[in-house]
Amino acid sequence: MSDTPAILIVDDQEKLLKLVILLMNRLGFPDVEGVTDAVTALERMRERRYALVISDLDMEPMDGLAFLREIRADDALMNTPFLLTEASFDFEDINLAHQAGADAFILKPFDMSVLKAKLKQVINRKPRRREAPLAAESALSIDFPMLGKF
Repeated sequence: MSDTPAILIVDDQEKLLKLVILLMNRLGFPDVEGVTDAVTALERMRERRYALVISDLDMEPMDGLAFLREIRADDALMNTPFLLTEASFDFEDINLAHQAGADAFILKPFDMSVLKAKLKQVINRKPRRREAPLAAESALSIDFPMLGKF
């Protein structure tokens, strides 16, 4: 197993899923998994720790917002950085996603420089806290050397 953190991509469109995995590999992330629905993604997240989730917004049966809410409600998963993707966002989408705990948004198709900037933004955010702070384990400290110092 490599030293680079694992990334989970969730998109119900198989071609886009493969494209995002390829883009992440090109950015220097060799350990990238992809699934085509949020239910499977949640199962994977409960089996393995991921340093980042990149999820489509518009999916069935569970959309990206419902998936995000499940992650943020789970103490073991709540600090997983989450990047939401979609072909277009309106103000309501962005507002709902922000309230649900999305760390960033990116429009499809991805521009490599925008994707890299969003990754840095998401990785640098402070860990979330519940009303009663959890053990130190809840704070993620992840090093992505391929993105350089930030």
